[in-house]
Amino acid sequence: MDEGDEVKLPCHVTPTTATNITWLYKKDSGSPLIYIYINGQIHNLLRQRFGIYNATVGDHSLKIRNIEPADAGRYRCHDQRHPLSPEYRVSVFG
Repeated sequence: MDEGDEVKLPCHVTPTTATNITWLYKKDSGSPLIYIYINGQIHNLLRQRFGIYNATVGDHSLKIRNIEPADAGRYRCHDQRHPLSPEYRVSVFG
């Protein structure tokens, strides 16, 4: 990704009424996990640039607006019913 881009990290859930979705972020192996999205809410400090596409129809994809180098790292959409959720590695060039 290039700095300033808008990024969509896919996470589609069925049934669409699923409410147990969590987005997790980890900068690198030595960093703590950060909860970006939990219980239907984006973390307060991230609301300006992070969002969820359309959870009401099962699209819990994470949107990152105006991506910055500090956003680089590993992201995971975790569905408690499916423990093997995909992980996305994001690199930002700028």
